[in-house]
Amino acid sequence: MTIPKTMRAAFIRATGGVEQIEVGELPVPRPGPTDVLVRMAAGGVSHVDLFVRSGAYRTHTPFPFVIGRDLVGTVVEPRPGVASHKVGGRVWCNSLGYHGRQGALAEYAVVADDRL
Repeated sequence: MTIPKTMRAAFIRATGGVEQIEVGELPVPRPGPTDVLVRMAAGGVSHVDLFVRSGAYRTHTPFPFVIGRDLVGTVVEPRPGVASHKVGGRVWCNSLGYHGRQGALAEYAVVADDRL
């Protein structure tokens, strides 16, 4: 599979109300040595996402910040330090979108191997 250079994503440029959410193109993120690039198939939104987006839950949010914690998807690119996940494997994660980790509501997400 060829990985595109850009993807569609739901993101914010500042914390605040729902009007801060944008949907548009962002670069596809690049995984680090112990990360996995996942193509998102389904995502969920919960009250935690609202707290992060609004700024009520103070956490590092590098802007533009992809929102969303939860995803189910397919492994596209496991990095060399990842032994437990292979290309094509189905995975889920519920710990994105806070503490500096970009979120799940995008076509692609980088997830630390130990969080899949």
